[in-house]
Amino acid sequence: MFAATNNYMRRFTFNLIYTSLAILIFSCNKNESTVNPIPTSVSISLDKTSVTADGIDEIKVTVKDQDGNDISASSVIFVDGFAIKGSAVFFEANQQGTHKVYANKYNVISDTLTVTTNAPTAAKYSTKVLAEFYTATWCGWCPRMDYKLNNFMAANNNLIAVQIHSNDNLANRTVDSIMRNDYGVSSVPNVLINRTSFMQENGDVNNLNDSTEFKKFYQKRAVVGLAINSTVNGNNLDITAKTGFDVTIKDSLKLVILVVENNKIAPQANYYNNNLSYPGNPFFSAGDTINTFVHNGVYSLSPTSIKGITVPVANQTKDNEYIANYTVDINGLNSANLKVIAFVYFANDQARKGILNVQWANAGQNKNYD
Repeated sequence: MFAATNNYMRRFTFNLIYTSLAILIFSCNKNESTVNPIPTSVSISLDKTSVTADGIDEIKVTVKDQDGNDISASSVIFVDGFAIKGSAVFFEANQQGTHKVYANKYNVISDTLTVTTNAPTAAKYSTKVLAEFYTATWCGWCPRMDYKLNNFMAANNNLIAVQIHSNDNLANRTVDSIMRNDYGVSSVPNVLINRTSFMQENGDVNNLNDSTEFKKFYQKRAVVGLAINSTVNGNNLDITAKTGFDVTIKDSLKLVILVVENNKIAPQANYYNNNLSYPGNPFFSAGDTINTFVHNGVYSLSPTSIKGITVPVANQTKDNEYIANYTVDINGLNSANLKVIAFVYFANDQARKGILNVQWANAGQNKNYD
């Protein structure tokens, strides 16, 4: 009697569990289908049809299915045939004209709408560009990129370069690791421009035509400006970095302050020495190791870290200003060779990316907005 009852209870329990599982699976499938159905048609609307080409002013795109459900978050917006991140459409100063916008959801394509861009007003600040140069003293090809960057900066004083060394006596291991992980730096020499894209360098030390890669960054309208005041007090360097806003920005921004050192003498490997594949190279007769190689703009320290501090959104309004003050210990560094570099960039994982502007000043120098 007890055995029969136990068998019955086991069968009852199994059937109950099976039925519950079936209901759960059916419910999950039903919910997935309800929450994210395949639309039969897709349409888009815009909150406006023209925008100022300053990289900040934006058009908001709304995507709806045949039943009027808002599916913007799960659709892909295309501008001139290229997918964008999110549903906000914006253009830089060099993208003036008319543009086509449409949406795609599960290969169901919406109607196409046309938007136009308006020329921005004259910029309040000059546009400067940051080149983060990944290098190493053991890298025999790196003198080429160092030579070229020096030439690029001599030709355009709005270009600023910082050397970030890897696995040598000038390296900061933490900084090297962060930049490799965050920006995918996999080799040296390499140059990251405005934390947006890597320079496609042509490999020829005597061919400076690849300097045109910086052109599109110079053309961007500066929507923020920076000023730096610094004072050397013994082994301390007092730094005030100011960020001024020419427009209101809602995105999350980061401020980075770096201290770099010029005239660092360190032996540099040189693969160009007596290398007949590279005739006319300035390093042809410099030796396999250049013992007195001069390294400029070498990362030394940062009061904000290389990733920066968050700028309060409340300060990011037109004609407003954000001020950051720091004191750093420069013991062991030559203050006469130090530079302070400050820049503002869009925090990672946003639709907008890259550096908005950068400024530099010698340690102990005051440099106003320009």
